[in-house]
Amino acid sequence: MAAAALLKKNPKPTDKDIDEAMTNICRCGTYQRIREAVHMAAGAGTTGRSGG
Repeated sequence: MAAAALLKKNPKPTDKDIDEAMTNICRCGTYQRIREAVHMAAGAGTTGRSGG
């Protein structure tokens, strides 16, 4: 939900934007994977929801 809200507000977030938006989950050691996933979703023009 935090990633979807971020992408709705900012379709091309920076790593800093992502870090600041993802405050409600444990990110210990997973910052890079979270950033990659958000950047992938931003590039795909989706918020991670499937079309089915």
